[in-house]
Amino acid sequence: MILRKCPSQRSAEDIEVIYEELLHVKAAAHLSSSVRKELAAVLVFESHVKSGTVLFSQGDKGTSWYIIWKGSVNVITHGKGIVTTLHEGEDFGQLALLNDAPRAATIILREDNCHFLRVDKQDFIRILKDVEANTVRLEEHGKTVLVLEKSADCNGQGGAAANSKYTVMSGTPEKILEHLLDTLKLDSNGNDPIDPCVSDFLLTHKVFMPSSQLCSALQHHYQAELSKGSDQEKTAYIFNTKQKVVKLIAQWVALFGLLLKEDPEVGDFLEKLKNEVAADYRLSSILKEQFRERRRTKVMENGYQSLSRNQQFDWFSSCEEPVGRLQPIKAQDKVLYEIYKADSKPLSLMLPVSSSVQEVMSAIVKADGDHVLVKMNSSGERAQLKLDATAVYTALGLNERLFICTSSEVEQLRPLKDQQGPEQATTDLIEQMSSKDIATELTNYDWELFTAMHEVELVYYIFGRHKFPGATTANLERFVRHFNVVQHWVVTELCLCEDLVKRAILLKKFIKIAAVLKEQRNLNSFFAVMFGLSNSAVQRLYKTWERIPSKTKRIYCAYERLMDPSRNHRAYRLAVAKLSPPNYC
Repeated sequence: MILRKCPSQRSAEDIEVIYEELLHVKAAAHLSSSVRKELAAVLVFESHVKSGTVLFSQGDKGTSWYIIWKGSVNVITHGKGIVTTLHEGEDFGQLALLNDAPRAATIILREDNCHFLRVDKQDFIRILKDVEANTVRLEEHGKTVLVLEKSADCNGQGGAAANSKYTVMSGTPEKILEHLLDTLKLDSNGNDPIDPCVSDFLLTHKVFMPSSQLCSALQHHYQAELSKGSDQEKTAYIFNTKQKVVKLIAQWVALFGLLLKEDPEVGDFLEKLKNEVAADYRLSSILKEQFRERRRTKVMENGYQSLSRNQQFDWFSSCEEPVGRLQPIKAQDKVLYEIYKADSKPLSLMLPVSSSVQEVMSAIVKADGDHVLVKMNSSGERAQLKLDATAVYTALGLNERLFICTSSEVEQLRPLKDQQGPEQATTDLIEQMSSKDIATELTNYDWELFTAMHEVELVYYIFGRHKFPGATTANLERFVRHFNVVQHWVVTELCLCEDLVKRAILLKKFIKIAAVLKEQRNLNSFFAVMFGLSNSAVQRLYKTWERIPSKTKRIYCAYERLMDPSRNHRAYRLAVAKLSPPNYC
């Protein structure tokens, strides 16, 4: 184990492995890359066998900071007893080192075989000093508005791109935007990859900076002028700033594509700025050439025929509608809602994806009625939906249905027959298809679903779609739903197959399908099949598992280890790190 090595004996590869592990440790999640790298070089592994062991006592001198690698501890103070319990990934002991004070509590092991990562005081203080030396803080009116940290690989001599050697750690949205514009390089043809810091800012800006605020800030920078200097310096500054603003906007458009057109505020801003750019002959000429170059690259990559030289400048000239079996679902697209009445009779109506519960109900019943919209699953669990909830239909679970009824009828609702799933297996049909054909079809469909999604949907999903008016996560939900469909399909087919011999053959086939999916690097459907096979209903089929050849069992066990959630899914992370991305284009 690398951690058990003395820090002085660790190689560069060892430190890199430890650094990768620290990325997934809760206590180190807020630390910068440079701090984690320094910690990886000095961390000491410490283990204790017996529960009840006292790690240190209240009043002791502080000598180390600890991260719990495995196990848990109780935190005890005089007069209060146990004040809290800390678990894997959490830390303790910092306070005494920072304040050079005695320990404020006693730490006692809560279970046997606890493992810790220890940083001794001397290394802890040195790392803090290094961080401070490499940190730049910008203050305005007594408040810190921007914090930058020098990148670990940029300790050489300074140069023309000195600003780019600093990473944004925190700051106000306006100051971060100003920094990104200041450090944006203009010596390119527009085909260079977008800086990760810029793409992160643009993809997540709605979390901390609404579109209206971002557009206003960009407009302000576009119109900025230099208050001092010669006329030549002022002209150069204005032109340089405009170029940077336009390039940042072009990168914004490149990230979001036609999705930006769905935001009215952004659409109006882009149209207004397009007219201002068009009026500036020098700027519009440079941009047209850059957009033509980007278009030319697409022609070479995708084989498009037309490439007009006199094409009008347009932000979206390089954006194209996606081509495929599945088109992205947009917020205003209409989908078929299936809603059931209290007597289980269905109602079908076409409504926009983003419709609120209130709008759905208004399309079915009179507004002055005592009706509610209820979501119910196959076990009969009911949830009354709030009137302002939106896009509820695409967010339904696999076995959930929508019901509309009066408040008094809610308790009388019963699950529909089709919510219980199929009653007959399709084993014979599956037997006629090869494992490779099934896996390939799953992979092709996964790819269609994946390409229909935009990464910003994950941002909306994580932070809560309700916080972003007009946003949709329908494509992400469709992708997740298909995962659940595959998982339930595996369980259902195996449980409905009554013939023991056929069931054993089917089980072996699903393991083979998982093997092909992993070979195709389609981990989405691979894990869907594996989750199905690890379902308790399938695991209980002891006689079936006994008929599986030992070689097939070994393959399954190896795949099962990838689902081990310990150490923040370490087995999975290491496996993914060794894979190259799939290429289905």
